Amino acid sequence: MYTKDDYMNEYSKALGEVEARLLASLASQNKLIFTIKEAQVVTGSPMPAVHSLVSGLVKKKWLIRLVQGKYLIVPLEAGEAGEHTENWFVIAKNLIEPKPYYLSHYSALDIHEMLTQPALTVYVSTPIRRIPKKILGATFQFIFTKPQDLWGIEDVWATGTQQVKVSDLERTIIDCLDRPDLCGSISEVAKGIWIKRNEIDYVKIVDYAKRYNKKSVIKRLGFLLETYSLGGEDTLSQLKKELTSSYAMLDPSLPVSGKYKSSWKVRANIEPEELIEITKT
Repeated sequence: MYTKDDYMNEYSKALGEVEARLLASLASQNKLIFTIKEAQVVTGSPMPAVHSLVSGLVKKKWLIRLVQGKYLIVPLEAGEAGEHTENWFVIAKNLIEPKPYYLSHYSALDIHEMLTQPALTVYVSTPIRRIPKKILGATFQFIFTKPQDLWGIEDVWATGTQQVKVSDLERTIIDCLDRPDLCGSISEVAKGIWIKRNEIDYVKIVDYAKRYNKKSVIKRLGFLLETYSLGGEDTLSQLKKELTSSYAMLDPSLPVSGKYKSSWKVRANIEPEELIEITKT
């Protein structure tokens, strides 16, 4: 763990005194992400001078500009490649706030500890259209979401001092059932459901599935719960009341194939036996 003096010693090797003092002061306060106003408070300089100072550090690649007036200090631990996995979710938050957002899909599976391996893409659902952005080895992918669909969200601690917004457990499952392509595959969703089978609120997930109002999601959810004997008869009965006659692909991100399962109106391009097998690994 670096102290302010440690930071000052490291930064002084490559930077001028004012530059080093700015970065050392912010980093020692755990402000790896800071605003231009916070930089002015540290330096005590006029704003034009602060803008010039920060711009110079961006050009030297000691800082990364996230959005206008907000910057990320490239951690000393990142090394020459400038890559690290720490704080990716906090970076995502700072890329979009004060606009509404929540971390979703594969990122939400990761936060809820439903994965066996992490991803290098951070998924952010928001009603703001943004192009993907790559920062410190991670790609930040923005998923357009209608404002009325911003529900089922909770605050979680991403670091010891920073909270981020993420879909709750049940909403995470629903989102992933809608877009398996954004969470690895339907197999990843299924594995996550099995991992969290004793924590899922089955009444809530049925309510969420109805509120989401996509029949394909209800069909995939019912099929997976029945495959794993989860939720009980009442849960399955409630979901079956919502079925329509058309068939949905179990995993729309995979080739069209597989048997038609009339009980849930899905075409199983992944066999139930294979889904059961992945819970054993």
